[in-house]
Amino acid sequence: MNMQTFDRTEQHHPQNFIAEAVFAVEMVNADELTQKQKMAKQLLDTLFPLENGSHEDVVSYEIDYRHVQAYFKNGQHSGLRHAKQFIAYTGDKCAPDSILFRDESGTHLEVTMGRRKGTGYLELVDIADIQLETCTIFGQGEGQQTTGLRHWVSLLKGDKKCHPTATNEDKEFTAKNGDDYTLGFCFAV
Repeated sequence: MNMQTFDRTEQHHPQNFIAEAVFAVEMVNADELTQKQKMAKQLLDTLFPLENGSHEDVVSYEIDYRHVQAYFKNGQHSGLRHAKQFIAYTGDKCAPDSILFRDESGTHLEVTMGRRKGTGYLELVDIADIQLETCTIFGQGEGQQTTGLRHWVSLLKGDKKCHPTATNEDKEFTAKNGDDYTLGFCFAV
């Protein structure tokens, strides 16, 4: 089996690297779930690295005050290398349904957690989906109100031909300070 990994050492153009990494995750056949999970977690390691350890080894995520904590099989835990990248979550603090991150450019990425298999053993986190925010901006002329449309591109779920799917929808989260955090599909700039 050809397992592609991301080389984090040579990043001459970070935006191109991110696009290549996202494309690599999207191109893995939807039937190859193990490989798709591995690639998705490598993407998280690249874009939102942990202070210690890898997203590949995480057994649970929890929201602790205003930080996301990743827990490992050995009982240790780690926060994000850049704590400000954690923005919001849905679900319970002890077992979030999804976690919302934002990179330095302001782009959001939502990680939706999968269900546990119930084996009775400590299981690695299963990622049900990663949705990447893309925006289209309209009306950038003088005197015009600038508006935008927010699209969410699914990196793990695809259509029957394994093409990535995109949706326009309002999303509501709980911000790390406890306030509501809403991302509407249409917004004013």
